Amino acid sequence: MITETATVVAVSGDTVTLEAAIKSTCSSCQAKDDCGSGVISRAMAPKTQRIEVQTPMTVRVGDVVQVGVPEVGVLSASAWLYMVPLFVLVLSAAGLTLLLKAVGLDFELLVVAGSGFITLASFVLVSGHLKTLDQGRFAPVILSVSTPAQTINMT
Repeated sequence: MITETATVVAVSGDTVTLEAAIKSTCSSCQAKDDCGSGVISRAMAPKTQRIEVQTPMTVRVGDVVQVGVPEVGVLSASAWLYMVPLFVLVLSAAGLTLLLKAVGLDFELLVVAGSGFITLASFVLVSGHLKTLDQGRFAPVILSVSTPAQTINMT
């Protein structure tokens, strides 16, 4: 289970809106101050992300929660989204090369454009297919809740 800490920002019935700080690997790098990638990632990336989670747990706005996402869901979705289009790209380029040579056309631009279009179509189809699958495999869940310490007014 991949876990992350988030803060509850809204509660509506069983639906909880969480806000989590986005962390990058640049924050732990020693060269972060001298690296152009680190500067760009700090300037361009959003600092927080909001997600909605269904939970039977009782939470209040301001609670800090541990959110988990099953690793199997993330890994299988990543494999489908990256590997299938990659295989389609290679196979469509090879197939279009053979097909175009068979009809007497030898334009590499047609091969590149055609295989790019077919690869994009396969990505859209795989993405759509993953959205229709059981979303329980990919849905984040709240693992634990910790209420922030209350401020005591001594006056």
